[in-house]
Amino acid sequence: MWMLLGAAAILVLVGVGLLLFAPVSFGWFAYAPLSSESFSFSGMYPLTPERTVGAGLAIAGLMLAVGASCWMLGRRAGRRDQSRLKE
Repeated sequence: MWMLLGAAAILVLVGVGLLLFAPVSFGWFAYAPLSSESFSFSGMYPLTPERTVGAGLAIAGLMLAVGASCWMLGRRAGRRDQSRLKE
């Protein structure tokens, strides 16, 4: 079970790494900004296919970690209940 949690952690780390550090090339040609203004990326985060894969890997890793953790906690609680029943 610990290997499953380790795999989940690796998935999350790889996913976050792809999401944050994937290179982005961005071209803008639809319109020019106002002559007195300059265009800035503040508030924009271009979503590329690489970043989408990174987000998917991170979400899959988190879901795997939560599922494995809940399964481990459920098994532990089940053992406690069985020991009470035997007494």
